[in-house]
Amino acid sequence: MTKIIKEKIKGTNRHWKNFLDKDYLGSHNLESGEEMILTIEKFIGEEEIKGTDGKKSNKPVLYFKENVPKMIMNITNGNTISTLYNSHPDGWIGKKVQIYTIRGKFFGKEQDALRIREYKPREAINIEVYKAKLDLAKTLEELGNIWVSFSLEVKSNEEVVNYKNELKVKLQ
Repeated sequence: MTKIIKEKIKGTNRHWKNFLDKDYLGSHNLESGEEMILTIEKFIGEEEIKGTDGKKSNKPVLYFKENVPKMIMNITNGNTISTLYNSHPDGWIGKKVQIYTIRGKFFGKEQDALRIREYKPREAINIEVYKAKLDLAKTLEELGNIWVSFSLEVKSNEEVVNYKNELKVKLQ
């Protein structure tokens, strides 16, 4: 079962690198079975990065709203986000991505790397919030206006749909 975390965690039973003041998100931030759902806050197309060899180069970097370090974006992850949200980074702002680790041969050695899932993450919906919004409707027209303001994810939630249908009957 996957455990979703939303911040960099320090403490026992965590990778030792989590105690370092790292500037960038890395595979060490996720333990086995953990993934992160993060909200893109900013994209910098060319940020100067100092590599492990000491050389500086420009790389694209993602910043997140959550309490995690920024992430250097590689081509694989950039292509995944483009598939999810379009190829223009301005359209990524405010969008959520789900990050996990894979093991593979990178830069000539076996190691872990961060990847972005190839689907838009789903988070739990607070159903009571949407029921309360629907309760504000005094007419069928108001109910319809409230309903169209909900996201597709909310409108596909069975409990919310059933509640809306009950209110529809009452308002007729």
